[in-house]
Amino acid sequence: MSNTPKPRQGRQRVREKRSFLPFYLLLGLGGIVGLTFVFIQALQAPVAPPSASIPVRPVINAAVGQTSEGYWYKGDPNAPIKVIEFADFECPGCRQLELDLANANFDAEYIESGKVQWIYRELPLRSIHKMAQYTAEVSRCAGDQGVYWPVHMALYDSQLQWTNIENPQPLILDAAVKAGANLGKLEDCMDAQTHTAAINASYDSAKSLGLDQTPTVFINDDRINFVGNFYSDLKVAIDAKLSVTP
Repeated sequence: MSNTPKPRQGRQRVREKRSFLPFYLLLGLGGIVGLTFVFIQALQAPVAPPSASIPVRPVINAAVGQTSEGYWYKGDPNAPIKVIEFADFECPGCRQLELDLANANFDAEYIESGKVQWIYRELPLRSIHKMAQYTAEVSRCAGDQGVYWPVHMALYDSQLQWTNIENPQPLILDAAVKAGANLGKLEDCMDAQTHTAAINASYDSAKSLGLDQTPTVFINDDRINFVGNFYSDLKVAIDAKLSVTP
């Protein structure tokens, strides 16, 4: 027994341990690859957007229609104050403007009271907002069905859901339908590019005025410089105009 070649046993144990080394290496490599994949997926997954939503507005109890140039408006055309908004349905600031006005019940205070006519002019920032043109045309097609303003609000209310996703059109159309538009008529209007030229003309008109950002708002031809809450800044400017209006 004392002549048992112990070194040989030691070498055998070393060989046995080494025989598992490739397995452990592969196992570790697989784990690293798996964790890397999960990490990359996590980075690519969309971050949950803010949950703030625009309050549902009641039906506008005021005149609605289109100006002689074809821009949609709400409020008495003879109102002493005309507010012209240049905006983009994919613009976060434009959505915030809608949110501030809705929370302050702006329509009831100024539009339904006959003080303000609000005119919306499309300025789709197509170079940075891939759905700006599309949503502008959707809103106009909805206008052909008599539901321009409900769809207008629905597009802003759903903006956080369809912005920056790969295929946003179904969500945009769904928002329009929920606001009262007929899907078949909407799709026919979009396929025919019924309002493409009008949106392009609106864009060109805004650019000719030197405008390159949204929202841009004019009150009786004077441009508003927003410095805080949209509603507060508008209220101050509108009230100042009203105070000197005969």
